[in-house]
Amino acid sequence: MPVLLERALFVVAPQDSGKSTTLRSLFRDRRFGTNGMPLPSEQRRLPEVYHLSNERRLYLRLTSPHESGETPKQFIDKTKDKMRSGRWCFAGPLQPEPYKKMPDVVASVRAFSEALEPERLRVAFLSPDRHSRVLGDFFPPHDLSQELLSIEGVEVLCIDGRQKGKNGLLLADFLDFT
Repeated sequence: MPVLLERALFVVAPQDSGKSTTLRSLFRDRRFGTNGMPLPSEQRRLPEVYHLSNERRLYLRLTSPHESGETPKQFIDKTKDKMRSGRWCFAGPLQPEPYKKMPDVVASVRAFSEALEPERLRVAFLSPDRHSRVLGDFFPPHDLSQELLSIEGVEVLCIDGRQKGKNGLLLADFLDFT
């Protein structure tokens, strides 16, 4: 069976802004088997693959390819390698600006979308982030939201990242097919 990427979700903010904490809040959804409790950030290593149903899995990545020093090709190849066959969802962090070997969020999302062809792709900016910075502060003078919306099939939203664990169900709903 070939790979079908149904949903892709990126949480975007600068380094040390709460992206992985926000992704961990997905575990507020009881489907992840944590009794509705987000996993503490002290628990560094989490499994990367979760079953959302009998037919559908989630590849959850908590470290951005920017921080890992990956190129876009390495990031995409690693993602493809994790999702060998079947129906999949993806959730992971990105940084708005180019860093190390990765381009900015717009080029990163475009490359991901072209390579993996998700049915739906959503970009969730932490705005304000945990330091109360807003989207316009991330990568001026670019209008990142507008640039992302110019990519076919991309949706953009902003969520308040100032409080830990508050947006998990909002994000998990994007992965819900029931």
